[in-house]
Amino acid sequence: MKKFKFFSLAFAALMLGACSSDDIAEGPQSGPEWNAEGQGYINLAVNLPSQPASRVNDEYDDGTPEEYDVKDATLILFSDGKVNSAYSMDLNFALDGSSDNITTTARITQQINSMTGTIEALVVLNNNGVFTVGEKGALTVGETDVRGMSLDELNKAISDNIGTNRNWHKNGFLMSNAVLATAPGGANASTGSAKTLVPIDAKKIYDTEAEASNNPAANIYVERAEAKVTVTNSLTGTTTDGSNMAYEIDGWCLDNTNNTSKLVRTVNGFNTWKGLASNAVTAPADLYRFVGSTPVGTNVAGNAGNETYYRIYWGDDYNYTATGAGALTTVGGQTVADGSLISDIDGNTPQYCFENTTNLETMLENNCTRVVVKASFNGGKPFYTVDGDRATVWTAEDAEAEAAERIVADLAFQAWARTNVQAGQDLLSTDLEVTLSNTAGDATVTAVTLKEAGQAKLNADADFATANAVDLGNENIDLKYYDNGEAYYSVWVSHFGEDGTPWNGDEEDTPSAGNVYPGGDQNYLGRWGMLRNNWYEVELTGIRSLGEPTVSKATGDTIDKLESFISARINVLSWTKREQSAEL
Repeated sequence: MKKFKFFSLAFAALMLGACSSDDIAEGPQSGPEWNAEGQGYINLAVNLPSQPASRVNDEYDDGTPEEYDVKDATLILFSDGKVNSAYSMDLNFALDGSSDNITTTARITQQINSMTGTIEALVVLNNNGVFTVGEKGALTVGETDVRGMSLDELNKAISDNIGTNRNWHKNGFLMSNAVLATAPGGANASTGSAKTLVPIDAKKIYDTEAEASNNPAANIYVERAEAKVTVTNSLTGTTTDGSNMAYEIDGWCLDNTNNTSKLVRTVNGFNTWKGLASNAVTAPADLYRFVGSTPVGTNVAGNAGNETYYRIYWGDDYNYTATGAGALTTVGGQTVADGSLISDIDGNTPQYCFENTTNLETMLENNCTRVVVKASFNGGKPFYTVDGDRATVWTAEDAEAEAAERIVADLAFQAWARTNVQAGQDLLSTDLEVTLSNTAGDATVTAVTLKEAGQAKLNADADFATANAVDLGNENIDLKYYDNGEAYYSVWVSHFGEDGTPWNGDEEDTPSAGNVYPGGDQNYLGRWGMLRNNWYEVELTGIRSLGEPTVSKATGDTIDKLESFISARINVLSWTKREQSAEL
């Protein structure tokens, strides 16, 4: 059974301006003031706040100091919804010197070029090469000047240019504006809207640096553009299906990961799911899983109605409704080299990946990201299984002998023997020499020959090849080969999981083979998936039986099954962190 809880993170917040307007004296001004060079100044203050938690969706975990590093910072200004100009900012998050805590505020007064229209801001920390800031406010993605693009067009330009740049934390974690709701979850969720770009109060653009430094232009909050996963292990070392097979956990890795992402998260379906509550039987009536109820912060007084913002816990990636060829990277059908595994399974060593979300219709194995766990059985020695029996280990010698017995017992083989074996003689299984394939995965009978004693029993003109023994062997036995005793398990990462979307929660119909997700979006949207700025902690709690000799291929089936071979519990910290347990 999978279970999680939410904590907070390093849902880093970037604030343009001071923490409060109470101590700020604004001078009278009706619009932006530009100096003789056609430039002005806005005051920027970068804050990483940590609010107290009020409910499960709003609990957080700060993560590590490295996850707060800011190597570079960019302010992108939009005019009437189009990219106007971009500026590199000199910001620094550091340890406060007296403890291991992150300094919560960094300030700067930024010079900008003259512009007209409705002005909105997007802040990006640690751009990791997804764009280049040039002279005179130029912003380039690849070879394309993106000034004049909308935010959606900017997102697409970066996605189209992503190439192999799928690691957005090489040079500090890429962070960008968080998408926030203007009303909390619960009874007021229906009144809220989603905000991404933050309006800049034109009256707070000044022609001198001194004036701007005393008057914040807006508050902006950012979030990391990747999801985080750690794995912990509390397994006992023997299977729970009654076979009591001993195993060791070798390590884990992420699989079926998204190959593309957006600079800024989008919530195109926000109005359709923002008011959906938890499906948990014991959940409070106001537990709206998609929108938090703890304020992230408030906009600058007088700007956009002094709105208060709340976290949104969902979004749509580029594969949200359809996953095309090459959209995800998977090792399905293969083994995983030890060098690709994370052997540290005590929750201290993370992997990061792009967010990967789906609508309910496409919430299937092949569209969602998973954790692959590798375990070793049989003391690390190779073995076979026969006919899908996961409780019995076969040596190569025993599996070959079993295949030989089944070949000899086949009616077609017996008919051949009646014609080709000398009267008074019987071909025995011990007369056959059977060879099996020994590559991890589905195994086959690759060769069958007669030993010298068996050959002596044939008629002079008999040809053993006409017995079709190889084909008969493969028709009569189903083999799997476990190289070095290695077995693999898949744990799909759960976003809301058993707390927010319990399988068989409070719905009238219970899940069944013909109706796995009764109640539709209301009950199950977001049960599986990964969202940026969320930390998914997978706790392995048990291995029920032997897994697969290679990583299973992700299918078009639903993730929830009536039977599985692993159990896990997921806890999610909003970084947000999401914890999950898994029995393998």
